[in-house]
Amino acid sequence: MASARTYSTGWVLFTSSLVLFATLCAAISEYAPGLSESYYEKTCPQAAAIVEKYVTKYLKKDSSFAGAFNRLQFHDCWVGGCDGSVLLNSTATNSAEREAHVNFGLRGINEVDEIKAALEYACPGVVSCADILIIAARDATVKAGGPWWPVALGRKDANESIDLLADGNLPFPVFNFSLLVDNFARKNFSAREMVVLSGAHTIGNTHCNGILPHLYNFTGSDNATDIDPALNKGFAAFLKKQCPQGNRTNTIFLDSTAGKFDNAYYKNVLAGRGIFITDATLIRDSLGKKIVTSFAKAKSTFFKEFADGMVKMGNLGVQTGSTGEVRKKCQFVN
Repeated sequence: MASARTYSTGWVLFTSSLVLFATLCAAISEYAPGLSESYYEKTCPQAAAIVEKYVTKYLKKDSSFAGAFNRLQFHDCWVGGCDGSVLLNSTATNSAEREAHVNFGLRGINEVDEIKAALEYACPGVVSCADILIIAARDATVKAGGPWWPVALGRKDANESIDLLADGNLPFPVFNFSLLVDNFARKNFSAREMVVLSGAHTIGNTHCNGILPHLYNFTGSDNATDIDPALNKGFAAFLKKQCPQGNRTNTIFLDSTAGKFDNAYYKNVLAGRGIFITDATLIRDSLGKKIVTSFAKAKSTFFKEFADGMVKMGNLGVQTGSTGEVRKKCQFVN
């Protein structure tokens, strides 16, 4: 009986150790529960290669798609989580996220649908639209010269999309530093993480819509001389030629090396060449300026922390398992 009790006690201790080990592993995992780097290994092993093939095609045609795919991940994950809701069309009774003011000029929707069609041909009903966004953002960044990061997969797609939720969650291009910090804090991101993810503005282009308040309406007077004083005067004159007062639809590159993912964004911000108010405001705060300066000096630090930030963003509000669906077409619920 004594030996039986010893065996029983030892087994309990061994089992408890296994449970503790599993709990610790889960606690330190960088992925949300239900996500895995090998999620499609058996069900669609060619999924990542298909996405990469199409991303390569789009970037060869137009390098600014690197920025478009980054923006899609951010604008999806920041509104209810990474669930592909930003891709859905409006219906007769609902205005979708894509119609929100903050999503003006959103690009890449049709391209994601083309990727989805290829995946449906190869592996019907397997790969979610939400996961396509995550893979495409990573691949586009790498192909533009930026950092690589692992992508955990297994997200399901949402079956609703509401424009007011986008305008209520995403930061507007007129936000000042404290508003940006508050916005990111609501998603459990620090001020430093906000500044590093702002570095996505090193690639791609933008419509003048978000730039006009920087040039003509900074204090609300809405005239040709109402310019953000943080802007370099020569750069402000250049922007005005690209974005005449009232013109919302012209496009302009986001930074001086917009086709290449690098740390030039931070150097431009320090020199008064931030495209948006949200860029220029980063150096109006002492903490923000310190962080911007550090990334301007050390590209490797920026790359590592940007990659970490994108992984963290990919964990936001994910639906897995029996929650959500895998859409057949990304712009429509099943």
